[in-house]
Formats: sequence, C-alpha cells, structure tokens
Amino acid sequence: MAFLEKIEFVFLPNVRIIGREVPCSLSPDAENPVPALWEASFADGTIDMLKKLPLAVPGCTIGWMGDVQGQDYRYIAGVIAQPDTPIPQSMQFRDLSACDVAKGYIHGNLQNGDVYVNAHTLTLEGIAASQRQYDYSFGWSAEVYPDSLDFEAQEGTFCYFQPCKTI
Repeated sequence: MAFLEKIEFVFLPNVRIIGREVPCSLSPDAENPVPALWEASFADGTIDMLKKLPLAVPGCTIGWMGDVQGQDYRYIAGVIAQPDTPIPQSMQFRDLSACDVAKGYIHGNLQNGDVYVNAHTLTLEGIAASQRQYDYSFGWSAEVYPDSLDFEAQEGTFCYFQPCKTI
C-alpha cells in the first residue's frame, strides 16, 4: 500500500515544462497512454536530449498533468527547464507561474500502479495535515521522478508536486 513518507513545502519559481505530450482520461474504460510515452521517450533518446537543456530542477524528470476538461487532461513527460528555454523541435511546453508547492514523497509499489494512483490523494492529505490548502487555481500537478529511481524495482519513492497555499 502506498504511503506518504514526508511532505515539504517549497517555492517554485517561474519554470518551463518541456517534453512530449499526450491526451489522457480518467474515464474507467480509457487506455493509459502514459507508460508507452515514457518508454518511447527513454528509448529514442528524447529524455537524454531534454536533460541537456538549462534545467531549473536538475536530476529528475517530470510527468506534468494539466489542462483539465472534465475527465480529460494533458500529460507531458519531460523536464523542468528554466523559463524562456528554447523549445526543441516536436516538443511541447507549458510555462508555469511561480507558486508555493507541496512536495509529497510517495512510497509504494511501482509495478502494480498503487503508488501512482494514490500520489495525488496522499499529497492532498499531507497538505491538509500541515494547515495548508491545495491551490487548483494554477491548473496543474506533477509526478517528479528522481534520476536515481529504478522503475524496474518492486517499490520506490518519487515526489508529487501540488501547488498549495497557507490557510
């Protein structure tokens, strides 16, 4: 069972998310295109290419989620770059405004999806327990994977970023 190891609160300056984008849906019958996106992005060298950009948060990759329309949203597998970083050909981007962010460190089973499914809820619970409130006005959240994470391992820990504010 996934659990929140710890939660930290940091200020994230203006940044640019750069990577490959796919449409996703929370609908129960929808296929999940995210694992194939990551697999292709590592296999064809996209992630290595993106990691050579001027990064605002080095040592990790990001799975950015936003542009929510009902049960549908957009997902970008990529990096957290400096603002105004040039966009490589065929890549998509989102410019994120500076904000306070909760960094929920989520530990769980990497193979059965438990850790990914529960990351959002566990981070929101950590935010509430810290006398803060999530802030959906920024319109995004993200999975942040340290370079040291072994996706083939049975269990592991990654960060879940959620904009928040003090109550």
